[in-house]
This record gives sequence, structure tokens and C-alpha cells, in this order.
Amino acid sequence: MVISTRARPPRKEGVVYTHITTRDYLNTLFFYRKIALMVFVWTVVIGLVIGLLQKPAYRAEARLLTLQAGYYNQSSVNDGTPAQPLEGQLVSIEAQILNSSELHRAVLKTLLGPNASRKQINEQLRVFEKHFRLEQDDLASTISLFYTDTDPKRAAEMLSRILTEYFDERAVIFTSGRVSSLAERRDVIRAELDKLNANMVAFQTKYGIVSIDDQIAHAVALQGLIRQRKLENNGALAQDRSTLASLLTSAKDVPATILLFSDNGEAARALDTMQLSQLQLEARRADLASRYMKSSPFVKQIDRQIKALRVSISQQKEKLVGVERYGHNAYYDTVQDRLSVVSSNIKGEIARQKELEDQLKTASASLQALIGAANELSQMQTDRNILTESLRSLSRQVEVASIDRIQADSASSTNVRVIQAPFPPAQPSNPLSMFIAASIVAGIVLPAVTILVLASLRETFLSPEQVERVMSLPVLSAPVMPAKKDMRRWFGGGKAAGDGTLLPASYPQRILYGRTITAIDTSSDAPTKLVMMISFHDHEGLLEIVQGLAAELEPRSSRSILVLDMASTPDNPLYGTPNDKGELPWQFGSGENRSDAPPPEESVQKLLEFLPVAGHDIIVARPREGTLTLTPHETTALFDSLRAQHDYVVVHAPPVSSSFAGVANTRLADATILVVRAERTRKPVVLGLKEQIQEAGGWIVGVILTHRKSYIPAFIYRFL
Repeated sequence: MVISTRARPPRKEGVVYTHITTRDYLNTLFFYRKIALMVFVWTVVIGLVIGLLQKPAYRAEARLLTLQAGYYNQSSVNDGTPAQPLEGQLVSIEAQILNSSELHRAVLKTLLGPNASRKQINEQLRVFEKHFRLEQDDLASTISLFYTDTDPKRAAEMLSRILTEYFDERAVIFTSGRVSSLAERRDVIRAELDKLNANMVAFQTKYGIVSIDDQIAHAVALQGLIRQRKLENNGALAQDRSTLASLLTSAKDVPATILLFSDNGEAARALDTMQLSQLQLEARRADLASRYMKSSPFVKQIDRQIKALRVSISQQKEKLVGVERYGHNAYYDTVQDRLSVVSSNIKGEIARQKELEDQLKTASASLQALIGAANELSQMQTDRNILTESLRSLSRQVEVASIDRIQADSASSTNVRVIQAPFPPAQPSNPLSMFIAASIVAGIVLPAVTILVLASLRETFLSPEQVERVMSLPVLSAPVMPAKKDMRRWFGGGKAAGDGTLLPASYPQRILYGRTITAIDTSSDAPTKLVMMISFHDHEGLLEIVQGLAAELEPRSSRSILVLDMASTPDNPLYGTPNDKGELPWQFGSGENRSDAPPPEESVQKLLEFLPVAGHDIIVARPREGTLTLTPHETTALFDSLRAQHDYVVVHAPPVSSSFAGVANTRLADATILVVRAERTRKPVVLGLKEQIQEAGGWIVGVILTHRKSYIPAFIYRFL
């Protein structure tokens, strides 16, 4: 049997379980319930202590209403309808005054007296601004003032002092020196306006300006007329130049003497007679050619006659002579006259063009001078309009400022009205119930944050769903441990596990190992199955898992179950020492009678010590030397020999933390099962072990999760 080439189900790579259920959240919550409860209790206790130690604080309140007033407009332009202020603009102006440090210093000076030092004022200012608070409502145009103190009367008194200093200071801010400043500014503008009027009169006299718009219009019209005449002259000049060039081109081919008479009639008549004879001969030849062959004497004779006649015609053409008579060409004189007229026109148009250009330059210079004078005059007029408007606006502001000064001198007539006067409060602003509620809210939030942080830092497993999501492998068995120590142990044994942990007996074996055995049976097509059981540490419950699996495999096999113990040492035999009968004790239930199995081969007996199990059809094989160190070929031969004797061979591999032999031999096994301990085995360790087994060629069929607990109470779990 060749183990390395046996058929296996296709491996599913990249399968990731991402679904997180409500059970996962509840597992995490109840796993950290002690820490969460401790954080909740301490948070509530600290909140209560702070609430009991905190002194009661009373908060006095005053409210102001802001109305529109003329002295908000501090600009120098106030013509026509006054602009409406933006939403909240008036409230913001008054809030800046109320919240200014200078106003607060003035209040403190009235309390501390004139002999207070700067350091004392600064210290009291920090305390004052810590207890003082201002809120503004832009829609309602109201300002709310709050002052907190342990003495309610003192809180109301401080707000009263603030309002008193506020009305005095804002009157100074809005009206101090405004009337005299506006009047002085008005006089300066009036002097500048008088000076500008005198300059405009002198400027118009200097440039002779009567109506600048009419003068510019006349200059523009004159310039347009000259430009039009110039364009017309340029067009005529271009036309005459083109005419002259055309006449010069035509005059080159006009001779002064031309042929008057030419006669060659007699020679032409003789030539026509010979050509007529040639046509007659060609017609006769065509008639003979239709009746005789080309080689006939008649046809050849007529061809010779036609050829001789053609030679005579050619000679006659060369000797053709006519009579010619020459005389003076009258058209030549007409062309010369036309050239003289066009040349004189061109010279006149060139002289007119020069004169028009001079006139156009003069008109343009005059127009530019008028435009410059108009711009300067327009600037003067604009400045005069601005100064006039400024003078009018300042005059109006002087009148308004005088009225505002009279109004602001009295606090009862100001636009800011006190709609809620400060009054000593009766109830504190920091009652104990507020601290209790805040501590309860913090006691709920802080444990949640603590659980979130701890869950993100935790690297161990709590449930089978977490194992499947992280490792992308199915969990074959994950029994829940009992909550009490006196319950029967895992897998129906009634004895403690190898590490003293109690195991549940309420689970039937078929439920605990049903999926595990199914995964083993379907792992390959081999008639016998060799299962490699691997864990990273020796405290993850692998011993109990192997014993329970072997006990469950008994009724499924006609031959004994072999457990190959590769993890025991002479000093620490994991499966115990044999009794007087040479049998090993087994902590899981009662099994079947031992079947009659043939003895193993002699070579195998030299390597392994075979010990039967009391009350079970199970054999435990241990290395005689304490360790099993073989070459790959020897290991393959050993596994083949064991397969031949048993239907199921369960290999208890040594922990990976101390030996790599189990991982190296996973390629020879039909199925490899990882054993992971809940709350103990770290995720990076298991993922690294999985990668090592897959790189070694092993086939991992699933994971067994041991020492799992039920964190969710039964009255909650029944609804899941």
C-alpha cells in the first residue's frame, strides 16, 4: 500500500467564516463579567464619593434684551434708509462688552478696593471667570448671565455688580468723544470741498472748456470724417495702381507696327487640287482593296500613286509663298495716352494721402487732449460728489450722535433692558442625584469600553465559532465543562483528567465523537485509517481526547484499536504503568473483549512495546527507548506494518513545543486533528501550527476544542 498516493477529498482553501452571532457577543460579555462588574462598581462608588464631597453650588441668573439703536452704526456714511443689522449682530456686540476682561477687572476693583495689587486682581480674575458664564440667543436677541457660588446671595450680588459696571462702561464706549470727533471731521470735509471747487473753475478756464461733451463729440465727428476721406483716397490709389500695373502688362505686347495685309491664294488653290486628287485615289484604293488582295498589282500600283502624291503635297507646302503689308498701330497710341492719365492720377492721390494723414494726426491729438481734460474734470466732479455726500452724512451723524449722547447718559433710556434681575437661587445646581446618574451612565459605558479593549487584545478561543472563523477549519468536538467539581467527569469516566480537570459525563459518546469519526472515515479511501493527534502544549487535554476517541472507535472495528504513544517518556508514561496482569488502566467507560489479533512483526516489536488496555479492545504502543527516532523510510514502513494489523491507528504525537516529529509525519497520516484548549491556546500559535502541517503535506480534517465553558446563563441561553 502506497500511502503518499492515496486519494483524498479536495482541499478547500480560502474558506473564511465571517458570520458573528449573538452568542459570540454574549460569550465575550459573560467571559469578562467579573472585570465589567468590578469596573461598574468602582465607577459608581467613585461617582458617589465625588457627589458627597462636592459642596452645593448655587447659580444666579440675569437676562438682558437688546433693541436696535442708532449708535450701533459707527460708520461715516449714513445716507438714506439705515441698513438692517445681521441676525445676532446686536447681541454679539453687547456680549463682547459683558465678556471683556476690562469689565471684569472693574467689578473686582470695586470689591477689592483701590489698594489691591495687580497680582491679587489677576488671581481673583481667574476665579471670577471660572464661575461666570454668558449665553446669547441670536433669534430672541437676549443675553443670559450666570454666576455660580456656594453662597446664593453672593452669586446674585456679583451679577448686580456686573450689570452696574456694564451700563457705565458701554455708555462711555458708544458716546465718548463721538460728537466732537464727527464735528471736526465735518469741518475738514467742508474745507476740502471748497478747495476742490476753486480748482475746477481754474481748470475749465485754462483749457477753455465750455461743454466738454459737445467738444468731444465735435472732435470725434471731425476725426471720423478725415478718416473716411483717407480711406476713400486709399481705395482710389490702390485701384489706380492696379490699373497702371495691368496697363503696363498689356502694353508690353502692343507693337508700334502691325501686319496690314497677307495673300497666298494661288498656291492654296493648287494645294487644294492636289489634296482632292489624294482623296480620289484613296477612295479608289478602298474599292480595289475590297475586290483584290493586298498583294494584287492593282492595289500596289494605286498605293505608289498615293505615296507620290503625298510627297508632292509636302513639297508644295514648303514652297507656299504669300504677299504681306505692314503699317502703324493706332491702338498703341491709345494705350500710351491711358498710361499717362493713370500715372498723373496716382501722383495726385499720393499727395492727398499725405495731407489727410497730417490732418488726422492733428485731429487725434486734439481729441486726446479733450479726453484727458474730460477724465481729469470727471475725477474732480467725482471727488466733489464724494465730499458732498460725506459732508451731508457727517452733518446728519453729528445730529444723531448728539441725540444718542443725551440718551445714553441715563441707564433707564438705553436700548439694553434688564428683563430678569438677579435673584438669590434656592436650589443648588449640582444635586447629588446628578452625580449618581452620571456615575451610573459612566458605569455602563466604561465596562463596555473595557470589554471591547480586552476582547480586541485577547488571543485565545472561547467558542467553536471563533475557532472556525480564525482557522477556517471545522470544529469536530467541543464539549462544555461542568460548573461544579463534584459532577461526573468528561466522557463518562468518573475519574479526573490528566491535569485534574473534571469532564462532563452527560454527553453521549456519539455526540462528542460522531463528527470526529465521520471526518476520519471520509478522510481517504484507504481501508485502514491512521489518525495523527497533535497539540502545541502537553496541558491541552490531548490524552483524554485520545482515550475517549479510542473507546468510541472500539465498536466500529473488528480488530483492536492501536494507540501509538509517541509523547511518553520513561520518566513520565502518559497512559500509566501496567498492573499485575500487564494491562493499562483506562479512565473512560467499559469496552469490549479483546479480539484475537496476530502478533506484530519482530522488527516492530523491537521498536515498540505493546500493552493491552484493561476492559477494552485497545492496545497502547510505546517506544522502547522512550523516543521514536526513525528515518522517513523507516517511519513509512512502521506505519504500513501497523496499518496491516489494525483498522484504526491513533497516533498521540508529542507536543509541538517540545518536538517536531508529529508535524513531520502528518504527511503519512490519513487525517490530522488539532487539539486546542479554550482560554489557553493562543491564536498565532495554532495558525502557525496549521501552516506547518500543511507545508509538511498533512491533511487537517478538523479541530477539537477542549476545556470549553458555558459562559451564558441557562435562562438566557434557552432563548438562543
